[in-house]
Amino acid sequence: MKSYYGEHVWCSIGDMLVGVCYRSQNASVVGHNNDSELCSVLKEVSNEQVIIMGDFNYPDVDWLAGTACNTHDSNTLDFVNSLENCFYTQHVHSPTRDGSILDLVLTRDPDIVSNVCVLHNLGCSDHNMVSFSLHYGPAQRSIDNRNMRDFKRGNYDKARQVLAEVDWDSVLVGSATECWNQFKNLLDGIMEECIPLKSPSNSKRPKKPIWMTHKAFRLVIKKRKLFRKYNDVHHPAVRAACKASKTKFAKHGKNLRRS
Repeated sequence: MKSYYGEHVWCSIGDMLVGVCYRSQNASVVGHNNDSELCSVLKEVSNEQVIIMGDFNYPDVDWLAGTACNTHDSNTLDFVNSLENCFYTQHVHSPTRDGSILDLVLTRDPDIVSNVCVLHNLGCSDHNMVSFSLHYGPAQRSIDNRNMRDFKRGNYDKARQVLAEVDWDSVLVGSATECWNQFKNLLDGIMEECIPLKSPSNSKRPKKPIWMTHKAFRLVIKKRKLFRKYNDVHHPAVRAACKASKTKFAKHGKNLRRS
């Protein structure tokens, strides 16, 4: 991170960036530019697939309207404007401490979070816990046009014979790194000799069945794309697409029976 904001940690899950932030209101400890640094962090990660959670300590925000209640508080105004300018969605709409929504869940994609629930406090904490469902599937792998090993057609009898004839005392000599490199080179050579190459199969675009209407086919393709994106049959967008295609097919079936 380029920002000098202090209290935040990050990790990556696939192509998703997950962050946890804490905003202190003690300017004598964190400095008077702490809020501007927080806004810089939000802007810096705004081009990522990101989810940000934490105690932000902005009590004077109406999150249903997305506006600052106290227009004289410039820090709150700047924070709300930063979220709006970076197209973040804030998902928590129930108080998390003393009637205020202080603990937030922010995402760029409004559909990846659902079932947000504010629970009881944890231990001695004066903040309530927040639970939610995150709808996220790993990014689809792009098709690699390079040749790959065809392990189904490998000559494993020959591979076993080569391994049985290896003088391991002479191969595994030196440091751990040197031993690993020699072992790896040996296995690479065996694969080169015993495992043939094959070309990757080209994926073809799905073809519309003759009996299916173009509109119904487009709905099916949309449903498949949404499922590949979220990898969750319970995601609201996937369920809506499934319902739309099911309704269309039911109507199409009635038309076929009439004809």
